[in-house]
Amino acid sequence: MAWTEEEHQELVKLKHNGWTYREIAEMLSEKFERSFSFDSVRNRWRRTQEVESVDELPPYKENVELKGDGSQLSDKLIKMSHQDSKDPDFLLKAHGYDADEWEIINAKSSIWNQHNKQDGTLTLYASKITVKPKEVKFNWDRVINKINNIKPVIVQSKEDEKERYLNIPLFDMHFGIADYEYYIQTQREILSLLDKPYKEVLFIIGQDLLHNDDFRGRTASGREIEKVDMEKAWEDAMYFYYPLISKALGSKVKIIYSKGNHDESMSWAFVQCLKAKFPQVECDDSFKERKVHMLGSNFVGMNHGDKKKEVNLTENFAKEFPIQWSSATTTEIFVGHLHTERLIDKEGVVIRRMPTGNKVDQWHADHGYTTAHKRFQVFEYTEKEVKTIHYV
Repeated sequence: MAWTEEEHQELVKLKHNGWTYREIAEMLSEKFERSFSFDSVRNRWRRTQEVESVDELPPYKENVELKGDGSQLSDKLIKMSHQDSKDPDFLLKAHGYDADEWEIINAKSSIWNQHNKQDGTLTLYASKITVKPKEVKFNWDRVINKINNIKPVIVQSKEDEKERYLNIPLFDMHFGIADYEYYIQTQREILSLLDKPYKEVLFIIGQDLLHNDDFRGRTASGREIEKVDMEKAWEDAMYFYYPLISKALGSKVKIIYSKGNHDESMSWAFVQCLKAKFPQVECDDSFKERKVHMLGSNFVGMNHGDKKKEVNLTENFAKEFPIQWSSATTTEIFVGHLHTERLIDKEGVVIRRMPTGNKVDQWHADHGYTTAHKRFQVFEYTEKEVKTIHYV
């Protein structure tokens, strides 16, 4: 029995729609007005299936090969246009590579006709590409994209400096060895700091402010040392401190006398002079070895450091000042005596062995103690911590 193309296509359509051979025979006979038997319909369909199975191509074997030089070869079947086969970015994406990180070394595409029963014959491409990682280059597009996506940064206004504290611990000045002219630059720099308003300014005075403790060239222990002009030493110390305290009076001012080993009596007397000159200033002139003052919640301990190792002083301060010790957010102890700078940060306490900007006296010169940096330190605090250390 000869079949026309129209009859054949109708058979294929009906079979795909699920009709049986007998039902198809009846429907074809009615439509084309000639007889179609069960056997003729079944035989035609079976012959069609045999031809199509011969025409089907074997499945495409896709693979990826990693090479020793870092390159990769990818071979896969891709549905694309002829134009797409010439587009490197399209090929990279189709093979699963990021075009920002990989580049094509070579590419080859060839037509591969694939046939299936449902869709018929499809034109695909067998695509083979070899790629390598891109060399790291500056990607302006990424940078611009990141810049465009940066969220606005809101910066809080400047901290109110009126809420700060200033601590001026000028240890081991040894007036008599050094004079006012020698310290005038230090004075200028501190005066400049005092241009700013502070909640409180602390002066720690003593700590070997003067080189001798009498007019005979002796220290507080009676030991004879290099004799200096004590009248001039007093005068120079006044010239130095009077302008500083006067400038600080715009803030609350506290003067604390701190014993030294050279001049404990003379420095105490000097503080009495300051009390008379500035009666509005709060003054601690007690003759105690260890003292504390709170600047906000900052613990400022002081001791000359000539009797006990500084590292062991924490036990004394914790025992003698338990209220201040327990309430402090920052705990610092200031010592002098050795004319060299040292810092110990231990168990939550900072112990500062203070440097000095004084001149080298004869004893230190004879024993070779001439190498320490010559400078003083002035400290700014917020309510809870050290904020700035100024070298003056």
